[in-house]
Amino acid sequence: MGWFGKSKDPQAALEKADKMMNKGLTGLFMKGTVSKEHRELINQSLDSAKQAQLAASGAVPHAATGIVVTVTDTGKLINFDPVVTLVLDVTDEGGNTARQSLETLVSKIQIPRQGDRVALGRHPANPSEWLYMGLLTV
Repeated sequence: MGWFGKSKDPQAALEKADKMMNKGLTGLFMKGTVSKEHRELINQSLDSAKQAQLAASGAVPHAATGIVVTVTDTGKLINFDPVVTLVLDVTDEGGNTARQSLETLVSKIQIPRQGDRVALGRHPANPSEWLYMGLLTV
């Protein structure tokens, strides 16, 4: 069953966490013992981790560039990496510019600051949303 062994695949680990949180007997147990607002926070964290993993895997192409206007810490951590809210001036591949707000997981080593340029990709499930792909150099 692999309950006590470490999973080498991060995607499998996220799927296992999602399954334990929302499905089957463990999901029923979580629903009965953990408050709804805490379950929602856990599921939001799982979604942020899935998006970060998708962007890091290279499965999403670079589609836009954003200039950081503000960075706000949400107080949430995933594997000791912070989840922040970024307000960005986004320029897409067509040259269109818009101000967007994005809540995303960032590396604690490379937290964006005001004025930094970041890479963005289109979310595969919802093309109107952006995925944070990391800081751009030069």
